[in-house]
Amino acid sequence: MSSDPSLALQAAFLHAIVDGAPAVAGRVYDTPPASAVFPYVTIGEIQVNADLADCYGGSESFVDVHVWSRAVGFPEAKRIADGIRDALHDVELTLEDHSLGLLHFRDARTLRDPDGVTNHIAMTFRALTQPA
Repeated sequence: MSSDPSLALQAAFLHAIVDGAPAVAGRVYDTPPASAVFPYVTIGEIQVNADLADCYGGSESFVDVHVWSRAVGFPEAKRIADGIRDALHDVELTLEDHSLGLLHFRDARTLRDPDGVTNHIAMTFRALTQPA
């Protein structure tokens, strides 16, 4: 059993996003292939911080989820981001070797990539976990 919950969170996020964002139809990646079809989602960076107390050996994690779109404007990316937020905010996910105490949407940043055609929404979720 690992005390680092990042792999368990990544797997649980993958399943929740596939269910909550049908517009990406299975196009949820860790690293997208060069031939990835837009729109798609990547599960990005995960920061894990110790959340320790006398009787608690948990972790506070921040998980970044990225929405990528080449549709004109931001509406498509925002609709996908809304579905992801609904699928992940304040829900109970089953994690391998960990228990989830809290999962909250923290923020979203709407960005236009330097290529001039790709729209990008970077979302962050906060999770409190402890080893099972």
